[in-house]
Amino acid sequence: MSARARGASVVGLAALVSVAVAVVTVATSAIAAAPTTPAVQPLAAATTTASVTPSSSAPPTITVAAVGDMCFASSVRRLVNSKGPKAPFSSTGKLLRAVDVTVGNLECALSKRGHPVSGKTYTFEGPPSAVRGLAWAGFDFVALANNHARDYGSKALLDTVKNLDARSIAHAGAGHDKKAAWRPAIIVRNGARIAFLSFSQIGPSSFRATSSSSGTAYTMSSTAVVRAIKRAHAKADYVIVSYHWGVERDFGPTGTQVRFGRASVRAGADLVLSHHPHVIQGVEFYRKGLIAYSLGNFVFSPGSENGHDTMVLSLTIGPRGIRNVVARAAHIDPYGRPVLAKGSTRTRILRIIRRTSRGRGTHVTISGGVARLRK
Repeated sequence: MSARARGASVVGLAALVSVAVAVVTVATSAIAAAPTTPAVQPLAAATTTASVTPSSSAPPTITVAAVGDMCFASSVRRLVNSKGPKAPFSSTGKLLRAVDVTVGNLECALSKRGHPVSGKTYTFEGPPSAVRGLAWAGFDFVALANNHARDYGSKALLDTVKNLDARSIAHAGAGHDKKAAWRPAIIVRNGARIAFLSFSQIGPSSFRATSSSSGTAYTMSSTAVVRAIKRAHAKADYVIVSYHWGVERDFGPTGTQVRFGRASVRAGADLVLSHHPHVIQGVEFYRKGLIAYSLGNFVFSPGSENGHDTMVLSLTIGPRGIRNVVARAAHIDPYGRPVLAKGSTRTRILRIIRRTSRGRGTHVTISGGVARLRK
């Protein structure tokens, strides 16, 4: 404690003692002057006053930033190895750190161990040092339920979990068994408890965690998902749910996405954040919640021209629901690094966000270089 703080503490203590003495003096005088029976009335009045103050208040409002797929293999691996782990976030890090909670999907293992699983066309593993970049960029939650988390086997998956834990980055959707994979990650920000769950609908089904093997929360059971969300809702003020789902390069959600997304909100999710299509899909307000059907790629080596277009979705969650929803356009460069877009590129991406979100009944206004979304 600094000298200034110690001084302030002494002054505060002296003031507190003075007030206490004054209260005792007044109370003693009142007892001496008043009859015995009326003397209990001040206590009754004090009790009534105290009961006006609620024992528990509405949870604080929090700010959130959400992004899509992050894979630290291929060109991103080369970027990290040559420029350092902060390099993928050099353009967006300040924006991501400016909120209370930052969320993204980690679509690769971060390990030096393991071997590519057989039967897959694409397998991804990034350097463990990439976790330092995630921490520097302010990530609080990362989703692990996806079709690449176990690309290099169980050891690499568990290394990823260990590396995230070492940097205090909460995660959900994968673990050493089914219980761990389905367990919500819970953090506290500004006095609010936020629970995070992660599910995948994209195979291989062999990645599914069991009671005796590591893996992901791979499921097509809406009953199981709803049950998990309700349990998380009972433990937290707000619930964020991540889904890996949909059809690659398709700008619209499937019926399954819509059904699961809305069922999640009805079960208690405040925010549903999704990925896998590798392009931007619409954002939908539903009841008091919000569903982002696909946030697109973010830190990624895109496989298509449209896959370079992405966004950072910012919003607030509070007792009155989702508010202040803003989408900022970014474009992924040849190194897999998202760069906040400008000029005609920014306008084009914002118009994609507007078109796909209007298809979900959302009102979108483009002004000041951002897209503002509302019911």
